[in-house]
Amino acid sequence: MKKNRRYYERLFKPYPDLVTVLQFREMLGGVGDCFARRLIHQGHVKHFYIKPNYFIPKSSIIDYVLSEDYAARKLKARV
Repeated sequence: MKKNRRYYERLFKPYPDLVTVLQFREMLGGVGDCFARRLIHQGHVKHFYIKPNYFIPKSSIIDYVLSEDYAARKLKARV
């Protein structure tokens, strides 16, 4: 089943508009810290860096889960 933007907006509704790396990892189904930071550093998700923390907009995460890269990795988003 192909999921759309509205599905992920509802799925991620409990999360704030800017999430931490820990929350980002949870949203992507519990991926590891190194993998989550690699996605950030490679530019797969837009982010803000305010020393020493990364903040990722929820809309950027939704864009990522709808992307080809996400589909190719066969990750499962969850709440």
